[in-house]
Amino acid sequence: MNFSSIVFCLVRGPLLAAFVMLSATGGQLSAASSKDPSDAQVEIDVRSYVDERWEGVRKRGPIEHGKVYLIASVNESPSAQKLLQPVDNEGLLRQFRQTLTSHGFREALEGDTPDVVLTVLYGRGFVRNPYLANIDGDIDAPSIVPTPAESLRAAAIKPSLYQDRLWGRYEQKVIKAQKEKLFIRVTAWKFPDHAQEKPVELWKTTMVVDEPDQNDLNQLYPQMLAAGASFFDRPMKTEEVTVSKPLKEGNVEVGPVKVIE
Repeated sequence: MNFSSIVFCLVRGPLLAAFVMLSATGGQLSAASSKDPSDAQVEIDVRSYVDERWEGVRKRGPIEHGKVYLIASVNESPSAQKLLQPVDNEGLLRQFRQTLTSHGFREALEGDTPDVVLTVLYGRGFVRNPYLANIDGDIDAPSIVPTPAESLRAAAIKPSLYQDRLWGRYEQKVIKAQKEKLFIRVTAWKFPDHAQEKPVELWKTTMVVDEPDQNDLNQLYPQMLAAGASFFDRPMKTEEVTVSKPLKEGNVEVGPVKVIE
């Protein structure tokens, strides 16, 4: 968002007011901004998962890989409810590339062999609740209620899961996570060695924001990608991390100073 002018009024005495005009044109006086844009914040919940190889009952750790990437797809997830505004796919893709570059990733050039293949899925919907027993957090899963098999698996992975539910604050997180979300999910896949190789997921990071009926994903995807990028290819010790970002970012162009008697 560009702010055409911001006016500050400084009183030097009973008969003199100095107006410092920050204007692109430098000529016209406009109304003062009544609120600092930096006051407006959006809360983004980030969930990150790294697939670790198993050897018997022990984890061998994640598959090591570099940061040369290929983007395979950027798609909207089908949903019953429409987004507030259609998403600018080209803008989202451009922002995604910029975010990756700022975090040490490099897009594969002609002749390069990518280390990871990235897919981006975005939209609105009821994503699986990471605080419930079905802790995978998959989007578009057939059910939110955990199956018995999922409950057993969750208990094996995290024995403290049911103890955590005894705390009131934990219950609030469960309820919040159950609501409909705007989401962006970035998934990294191993670049296949041959055409018949089955897809191997390396990691995935999901960024969610509440109130999809009131929030435009076009305005939020820069903040959502920035919040999630720090967790790309990083496992989390908690179900999710909440990151606060400025709702809107602006540029102020400084014009000439004019003192009015």
